[in-house]
Amino acid sequence: MTLTPKTIRAKLTLTAVAVMAVLFIVLGWVVQILGREEIMGSVDSELARRANEIIQIHNDMRRDRPPPPMGQNLGPGGDQRQGPRLGQGPGDHNGDHGPDGPNGRDRRNGPGGRPGDRFGGFQRAVAKLGDPLLAIGPRFVSITPGPPFAPPDMMVPYDANVIKEADRKGVVYSTILLGQEKVRLISKRAVDENGRHWLVQYPYPLGDIDKALKKLAQTLLILLPFGLILTAVASLFLVKRIMRPIREITETADSIGADNMSGRLTVVGADEFGHLADTMNGMFGRIEAAFAAQKVAMQKLELIIKQQRRFTADASHELKTPLAVIKANTGLMLHGMPLDEDSKESVTAIDTAATRMNRLVQDLMVLARAESGLAPSAPKLFDLNLTAQNAIDQVYRAKEMDVTFTSDSVQLMVEGIESDIERVFINLIDNACRHTQVGGRVGVHAFESDRYAVVQITDSGEGIAAEHLSHLFDRFYRVDDSRSSESGGTGLGLAICKGIVESHHGEISVSSTVGEGTTMTVRLPMP
Repeated sequence: MTLTPKTIRAKLTLTAVAVMAVLFIVLGWVVQILGREEIMGSVDSELARRANEIIQIHNDMRRDRPPPPMGQNLGPGGDQRQGPRLGQGPGDHNGDHGPDGPNGRDRRNGPGGRPGDRFGGFQRAVAKLGDPLLAIGPRFVSITPGPPFAPPDMMVPYDANVIKEADRKGVVYSTILLGQEKVRLISKRAVDENGRHWLVQYPYPLGDIDKALKKLAQTLLILLPFGLILTAVASLFLVKRIMRPIREITETADSIGADNMSGRLTVVGADEFGHLADTMNGMFGRIEAAFAAQKVAMQKLELIIKQQRRFTADASHELKTPLAVIKANTGLMLHGMPLDEDSKESVTAIDTAATRMNRLVQDLMVLARAESGLAPSAPKLFDLNLTAQNAIDQVYRAKEMDVTFTSDSVQLMVEGIESDIERVFINLIDNACRHTQVGGRVGVHAFESDRYAVVQITDSGEGIAAEHLSHLFDRFYRVDDSRSSESGGTGLGLAICKGIVESHHGEISVSSTVGEGTTMTVRLPMP
């Protein structure tokens, strides 16, 4: 069982729905990719802006402080080349106090002024950049050794894998997981006034962005079936309107027939359908003209055939009387009066020719009557088995050749002119005997099939070549051109058989194989 649509309307609708489905899928995929790229570009721009602000704050605070004393060992690892940490001034190490005395305010410690608050000013300045969406802040990574400038927890990198690449390129963007949350991270290199390299890493959470893109994908999936349904409905409506000229063309073409050749299509518009309608109208006009010419030719042909049949019947009828006179006189001369040998031979030749001529006239009269549909008497019921046996007896008396007869039914009743059907069987059986060699077999078999009485005459003769089978029932057709009327009959026997059988609403056919024999089949309807 195939589900292939059969109508153009269904095919066009299905095609439109399929194209729209592919379009929706590609559009959703493009929106997802381009939307994410656009959003990530905006995120990267925002991260770059924030990283630049943080670097600017750091540089501003460094310019507001005096440089740390040389030799101070407050950096990681006790490296004496490192200066004091961010916010620490001279005298603030090893318990020393600043100029304001013990526990006093050291103005060089930056905002807050307390030793424990040496990073407070920087933290508060960075906090002013804070995004309310962020629960995490920036991280700072020292590349060149030096004093720390942020609390220790802010010196731990978010992504240590990009430090070298960021130092080489200047800025690197990466996407990492912080706990269970995915974030976008910028790693930007900065250089202070002392030539020290350090990185700032600033994160941006992507949870809300992923949720928005996921929601967008779900929305597209929800809209997909509605879009396809709307496409199908719109396609059905549009295709119906588009196919309306085709329906009109079909209806008009169906209405045009042999009885009505004047119908024409209505040409609407100048589009392809209008051009098609105009072209078909021209074709209908040519067909009408050809049909009219053919009708005239057929009428002339029917008239000629009727005239030919009338001539055949009239000529045959007119020849009966002179032929009868000739036969009577030749018979009287041959049997009623003494003749010398030369005269007797001439009269005998005249009598033989008159006999052949009389047989030909009788065949022509039977053929003309059969083709005209006129019966010599009223049809009646008769048993086809008995008719076939009578025909066999007559051929046997003439040929003295055995012909077997078999029947599957006790009776095969048909309606028609028994003498004409008997003539058909006599012709067919006589032909079978004539073309079967001595010692061969000829059989007649009768049976019933699909409410038809069927009689088959089969012989084991020389058979008939295939190129002759379609012409066997033509008038005066001879398989062997060398045959004459003396050896092969008048050439009207099978034509007469066909005319008689068809006048009884039956069928006659032949099948033959060269060297194996021939079978003639006669089918007559049973009442």
